Amino acid sequence: MKTVIAAFLLVSGLCAAAGAQAGARLGLAEVLAEVRDKNPDLKAAKAVSLAAKSRIKQAYILKDPVLEFERMYTPAGKSFIGDAGERNIAISQEIDNPYKLLLRKSIAKDEHAFYTTLYDAKDRELAAKAKALFYEYYMAAKAGQIYNETVDVLQGFAKIAEAKYSVGKASQSDAIKAQVELSRTLNMLVTVKQEKETAAAMLNALMDRDTLAPLPEPAELEPARAGAGYEELRAAAFVLNPGLKSYSLKAAQAGRRLTLSKAEYLPDFMLLYRKRKAPGQDMDNTYDVALGLTVPLWFAKQKAMVKEAGAEKEMAEAEYKAARNELASDLREADIKARSSLRLVDLYRNSVIPQAEEALKIAQSGYQAEKADFMDLLDAQRTLLDLRMDYYRYVVDYQTWLARVEQLAGTPPGGAIPAQQEIK
Repeated sequence: MKTVIAAFLLVSGLCAAAGAQAGARLGLAEVLAEVRDKNPDLKAAKAVSLAAKSRIKQAYILKDPVLEFERMYTPAGKSFIGDAGERNIAISQEIDNPYKLLLRKSIAKDEHAFYTTLYDAKDRELAAKAKALFYEYYMAAKAGQIYNETVDVLQGFAKIAEAKYSVGKASQSDAIKAQVELSRTLNMLVTVKQEKETAAAMLNALMDRDTLAPLPEPAELEPARAGAGYEELRAAAFVLNPGLKSYSLKAAQAGRRLTLSKAEYLPDFMLLYRKRKAPGQDMDNTYDVALGLTVPLWFAKQKAMVKEAGAEKEMAEAEYKAARNELASDLREADIKARSSLRLVDLYRNSVIPQAEEALKIAQSGYQAEKADFMDLLDAQRTLLDLRMDYYRYVVDYQTWLARVEQLAGTPPGGAIPAQQEIK
């Protein structure tokens, strides 16, 4: 008995310490905002997108011009610096075919858009992960609350059993059973506290905080509203999902690379200007202008480039189709599981738990009136405890699958969750 009381006081002290922050509740919106602002993975994805943006100008700006200083017709044994017969200054500029430059610019823009969609995908992925961890933290907090309430109830049962035993209306085993059940519940309370600390550490890491930083108690989850059906969600996902967008951009970029490889059959240009300083009057202070162009003579090279780019285009298009099919399948799974969890939430809230509470009241009245066994009372209490825990598990499952639906449908992080309707 003393051991049970000591354990209860220890757990109560721990819960009281955690309850010191009860006034400031941790909201999901706050978690999402901090993850988006501080998460290192998201910052890295943004940096990659900015790097790709800086490569756009690099793709179409001309190469640096070449400046040449020529010394010609220097007599043997003389210095080319002061004795050269002809001194020329030339500047030349390679000019890529403007059509190729236009294609390279478009490809670089596609690459930037590709990495931007990867950033958006990472943003939504981390938002879904943050929600799942928040719901785990919420579940652990609710479990702790339920077990604490159960401890109070079991203490009341123990007092009833001891009072009946003292007047000879119950056996000593009833009081012992009550203490055993109380010890079991206190052990579960310690386990739940550990689960809560684990979820808090993972949330802190996602928000780039110290894993030991204290977190306030989680705010209550807002009830979801009826929302879009699967067909509407799928249509939105095909347009908004950033992962699918990245595959679409990759396919478009592959198409432009194929066009660019075909454009390698076209010539590039070279512009040259030369200013001459020579001894003779006819050549002195004259200048030359030359326009050259490349001759794509080795057609096997261009042919191989076209073949390679064509294969890459086919691969990119196939990957896009595969990603589209996988997205539709994953969204269907998430939609079904979210709806199923919602149905169970409603069933437990409106029917199962009220019936279990009524059964516990009947068992308690029956035991006090000596019309029921003490084990019937404990079984009713255990059943209610398990059902309450199951209810919050279904709530968390529903919210977690709903976050997955949001991620797949391409809803902006922190925006309204596309809530599910009841399965018919």
